[in-house]
Amino acid sequence: MKKLLFTIASVLLVVAQSQAQLAKDNKCKFLGNITTSYNWQEYCDPQENESAYKYKDLWDQVTCENATKWGSVHQGFGKFNWSNADRTYNYCKENGIIFKYHALIWGSQHPSFIESLSVDDTKKAIIEWYDEVQKHYPDLTIIDVVNEAIYTGGDYHSPYKQTKIIEALGSLAEDRAERETGTRPSYNCNTNGYPNTNSYQWLAEAFRLARERWPNATLIYNDYNTFQWQKTEFINLVNGIKACGGPIDAAGNQAHDLNEMGGDQFKSALEDIHNKTQLPQYITEYDIANQGDEKMKTRYSEQFPTMWEADYVPGVTLWGWIYGKTWVDDSGLYKDGTERPAMTWLKQYMATDKAKNASATVCGKDAGSGVRLSLNVSSTTIALGDSVLFTAEMEDAKNIKFNANGIEIKDKWVFPCEFYWKPEEAGVYNIEATGYNSNNESATAKLTVKVVEVGPFGGEPASIPGKIEAENYDKGFASEAFFDLSDGNKCDDYTDYYRSDDVDIKKISDGIAIGHCQNGEWMNYTINVTEDGEYDVVLRVGTGNSDGGKMTISIGDIVKEVSIDQTGDWGSFAEVSVGTMKLTKGVHVLKLSIDKDWIDIDWISFEKDPSSVADYANNNVISIIPNPASSNIEILGAGDDVKVEFVSLAGSVVKVSNQSEVSLDDVANGVYMLRITTPNETAVRKLVVKK
Repeated sequence: MKKLLFTIASVLLVVAQSQAQLAKDNKCKFLGNITTSYNWQEYCDPQENESAYKYKDLWDQVTCENATKWGSVHQGFGKFNWSNADRTYNYCKENGIIFKYHALIWGSQHPSFIESLSVDDTKKAIIEWYDEVQKHYPDLTIIDVVNEAIYTGGDYHSPYKQTKIIEALGSLAEDRAERETGTRPSYNCNTNGYPNTNSYQWLAEAFRLARERWPNATLIYNDYNTFQWQKTEFINLVNGIKACGGPIDAAGNQAHDLNEMGGDQFKSALEDIHNKTQLPQYITEYDIANQGDEKMKTRYSEQFPTMWEADYVPGVTLWGWIYGKTWVDDSGLYKDGTERPAMTWLKQYMATDKAKNASATVCGKDAGSGVRLSLNVSSTTIALGDSVLFTAEMEDAKNIKFNANGIEIKDKWVFPCEFYWKPEEAGVYNIEATGYNSNNESATAKLTVKVVEVGPFGGEPASIPGKIEAENYDKGFASEAFFDLSDGNKCDDYTDYYRSDDVDIKKISDGIAIGHCQNGEWMNYTINVTEDGEYDVVLRVGTGNSDGGKMTISIGDIVKEVSIDQTGDWGSFAEVSVGTMKLTKGVHVLKLSIDKDWIDIDWISFEKDPSSVADYANNNVISIIPNPASSNIEILGAGDDVKVEFVSLAGSVVKVSNQSEVSLDDVANGVYMLRITTPNETAVRKLVVKK
């Protein structure tokens, strides 16, 4: 949730007593809720009104909205206030309800006293906090270990609010590495292309500390906006924790961002997150707000069956149920003691055979029990030809078998269980590990490894001089060959058009271009410069921004910043002169970087000494003024008997004039080669049109 709940007057529910927990007939999945008022007698078990609903009559799992958060409990070194959390914990114990510990670490609600601490003292405070929680609740079965680490915009969730935590947990990770290996390596392990922080190792360390204290608990990473606005960041972060060796058991999707999302769109997003993380997906904070009775019911009926019937969803937690006691307006399921249409629908659905028989690959009601196998990988995306390291852990393990896409790749009898695997072909590999203990009990863990071919597009570097099509960036993966901020192809609703990467590609009138380019994105191109020299560089780009766009072109230490004027309506292109770049013979990497949102790129060309196209006497006599030009030009040194041909860099003649003074009204912005013919000679000159 995104803000603290302000205290609101209690509302008592006056309804029939003949109810049972809504998920009582499902063997594995739980349907939980929250408490915002920690006086349980007043909140949902009022002795003075025996007809009132009791929490235990509806829900079989509880999450404290605020009472277990670090900032709510830890009030200084050695100072803790557990009163509100204890009331909820004790209620759960008395009534057989699952107690889910919420937000063990959260940058936005940490104790204020750590702001003045050094990194070393912050490390001590974190360890003290973990130890105190373990001492107070040693039998936790399910924990939101880290809450909302992704920057969502605005000050409240600024990453700067968790800088102290990032530094301290990162340093603890280095301490651990030094103890285990004798060195203190950089902890900037696989970031999967998302620059939320320099590393996911601090998150992995938060999970390692939790596993050491609760070896059997289900450990969850919990975040906001996972289905709409920051799905890619969420997937990358979860996979980054795994890649850094963090013992993460499940992903927690808060599901506050579904107010306007249809059922099919939600199903697609949920499946995509599961497929790309290969982890169980808990729905941790579901609500529909400010939609009115009927729209709320519609959303519940469209979305809830998808989450409940997905076998990779072990449990669902609703984020409030009493109107006026939820963190956002109009999300309560009961108002003035009467169930709203969404609640009526929910009760009816949970009584159906589909709801009762919905299966779960991981049993939410059994969290913290049974045998457990954790599987980690050194990187979830690797280059073809590289090896990947798998690490598996299981208490009392006798043997662990591994397969990739159903084919056995290792039968490991020696522990600790680590081995390297080198795939022989590119593709997506579903890795499954199955472990057996001495009692022949088994556990299974899964993850996905993507193996990608890397290198120049088409297998050979692009030749310079020449023209490079923007869509022919290098083969590879995010953060190596390219970086794209949006998930999938956002141009014109194309899917896997021309390339299957996340770089956005679009059709244009005369071919293909890269579009939807945003500030911070980039593409690499391997090039082969055939000879030393000065090269004229031209971009064919488009932007409909009234204030234009910006790009940077770099080849090694040579960097050119380019300002782009508006090229017309969206979809229009112009040729923009970059200037000259002095290049040396050999193979290099060209990088195109976007410095301002919303630019389309068609191609980039490199031409050496274009005036040498024709070698006639007196070529240097003929010249063009002004150059660059905006409205008209004059050809000097050609005389009155002249033919002027405007040739685009694509090779097309776009204008012909028989005058030495030429209007540019019908010539678009761009770079042109002017072929100037007189009775005595032909000369070629470059002209830049910039209106």
